This record gives sequence, C-alpha cells and structure tokens, in this order.
Amino acid sequence: MIDYFSISSEGLQKNTQDPNWLSVSNPTDAEKEQLEKEHHLPKNFFTFGQHYSNVSFFKKYQAEDKKPLCLMLFIDIQSINEPESLSSTVTVFLTPDILITMSEKSLIDQVLDTFKSEIFTKAGLILHTLQVINEHYLVFLKEQRETIEEISHGTTRGSNRNILEKATYTEKNLVYIDNLLKEQRKTVNQLLKSKLVYTDRDLAIELELQTKQATTSVQIYREMLSSISGLIDSMMDNRLNQLMKFLNTASLLLALPTLIFSLWGFNTGGLLWRDSEIGSAMVVLVALIVSIISGIYLFRKDYNA
Repeated sequence: MIDYFSISSEGLQKNTQDPNWLSVSNPTDAEKEQLEKEHHLPKNFFTFGQHYSNVSFFKKYQAEDKKPLCLMLFIDIQSINEPESLSSTVTVFLTPDILITMSEKSLIDQVLDTFKSEIFTKAGLILHTLQVINEHYLVFLKEQRETIEEISHGTTRGSNRNILEKATYTEKNLVYIDNLLKEQRKTVNQLLKSKLVYTDRDLAIELELQTKQATTSVQIYREMLSSISGLIDSMMDNRLNQLMKFLNTASLLLALPTLIFSLWGFNTGGLLWRDSEIGSAMVVLVALIVSIISGIYLFRKDYNA
C-alpha cells in the first residue's frame, strides 16, 4: 500500500498528482517494482527491515547523476510486553525531490494524528516520526519501572519463584532495549549533526533531549534492577544458611541419642542399670534429656557473634 502526500510550507496534505512523500506499508510486488523503477531505490530497500531488524543506520551518498541521497533505518517497538519479538524497522529514503518511508501503517497513522498540523518539511516529518518512536520506548520504560517496583515490594515479603522469574524477564527486556537505544542514539546523533535538519533546530534539540532521556532511564532502571537482584541473591543465601543450620542441628540432635544407645549396647560389665527392670527406660530418659538440653543450647546460640 502506498499513500501519497505533499509536504510544503502550507503543511501536509494528501496529493496523488505531485507528491513529495510516499508512505509505504506492506507493498505488493507490483508496487515495489514501480517504486524501484521510478526512484532508483537502493537494492533490497524493501527487505532491509527484515534482514537487519535490530540495526539503526544513517548514510549519505551520491547517485550516479550526482544527486545527494540519504538512507536511514530506525527501530520501533510495537509491543510493551514482547519488545524483542515485535520490533519493527522504519526505512527512510530521502532525496532533494522525494521522501519515501517504509514502515508499519500504524506508526505513520500515529505520527499524522499527533503532529500533522506541525509538519512543514520532510526533515520535520522524520523528526516527528522519531519522536513517536521515542514515546514508544518511554512508555515501555515506564512499564518496566512499575515492574521493578513490584519486584522490590515482593522482596520485602521474601523471595519466591514468581519474583525471580519476573526479575529475569525484566532484565532481559532492559538489556534488549538498552542495546537498541544505544544503536539508535548513534543514528539520531548523525542525523542531528547533518544539514538535513538545519531548518528544524528547535525540534531537533527536543528530539535529542528525548533520546537522551530514554537512554538514561534504561541505564537507571538496569542499575535499580541489578541492586534488587543482588538483594534477592543475598536473601536466598541467607535462607540457605538458615536451612543448613537447621539441618546440621537436627543431625547433631539425632546423633546424641544414637551415641548413648550405642554406649549402653556394649556387652561388658559395669554399665549403669544393666540389671535393672527399668534400665532401658532410664537409658531412653537420659538420651531424651541430653537431646533436649543440647537442642535448647544449639537453637539459642548466636552463630553471628
């Protein structure tokens, strides 16, 4: 599908007669062939997003006719819950005459719904598209912050399997988004340093701050999650130490009666209550008293002192 627009000082309007922006989404083979023939698009232009889904890119070069061209790839996330499996690439081809964007239609619709009245240049459209993409990242990061707060509250009630699974999943998402943002920030910086956006400097500054906010936020959240994960590990180690203390104490308490019974099982003379009718009961009573006293001592002992 191809939507035709005209971008000028009068704003953005649909225009099929003399367009300077072509918005392409899910094109047919015939549409691909038509665009490649009419605008001399780079080879594999329509498959860049499929082959390099996690790569952001900015390249200026000249065609054979000396016409300056610019090729850009930006990474958008379509799902807050599954950013890795549902990320998409926005491919941009820019010449002095035409702007061609290859992206999900939902992204372009969102750009037009939000910024249509503010778009007067092709560079402005690119910058506003990046603003919407950054908003997707910021919304995702806000969700991750709430998840981190849930994990933090969960650790106060003791670590469990659900908390550990949530922490692991959140860490995986943050690592993925962190690398995407680092990659994309390089491309955004190259774009902002170029002459393409010199007429939209205020918007460029706002975009730079927005991009920096996203990259800074993901670093902060990763450090927060790392500290919480360290706390969870410490709690698990402490629980394991307490369990080992209990098991060692229990094994020692079981060993004392066994020792006493073994001593009274010697087939030699001189043992107390050997010939008594209540001798067996007395041995059991002694073993019980020794075990109780030892248990009280062991459980009251402060092993941290």
